[in-house]
Amino acid sequence: MKILPNDTFIILTFDSLPIVLQRLNAKVEPTKAFRFSRKHAPYQGTISESGFQISRIIHYRNSLLPVIQGRFEVQSHQTLIHVQMSIHPFVMAFLGFWFLSWYGAVIPITLTGTMPHQMAAIFVGMPMLMLIIFWVAFWSEANRSRSELSQIIQGEL
Repeated sequence: MKILPNDTFIILTFDSLPIVLQRLNAKVEPTKAFRFSRKHAPYQGTISESGFQISRIIHYRNSLLPVIQGRFEVQSHQTLIHVQMSIHPFVMAFLGFWFLSWYGAVIPITLTGTMPHQMAAIFVGMPMLMLIIFWVAFWSEANRSRSELSQIIQGEL
């Protein structure tokens, strides 16, 4: 079980790099600021001969959507795709700032005794509950993207 919102894995295919690039280009479109149509590829981002950086296109707000980076490694009769999925660095910085601010205020108030102990348990435990919710949201999206990306590269989707 992984705790941090970061996942690395390798996809192995016996297809050549041009075929892999063709499959990815069919399912990835350039990043757009606004999307008014629901007819689009499942992913957006950039693809090059050396690798890619993509994210899934969604029609709802989700700050925990994984950013997917890949690097191609061509071998004699196969292509390896080294994939890393992580949360956006801005979201990680925001969560870190939020935790530091929260605990920077709650712990001194609790230690001075100005907050009842029953209420202190709620204020100390609430960020942990939020962290669990964020963790579940990221890993559900990451597992979905991992499965879809593997199917796209293998030519199954």
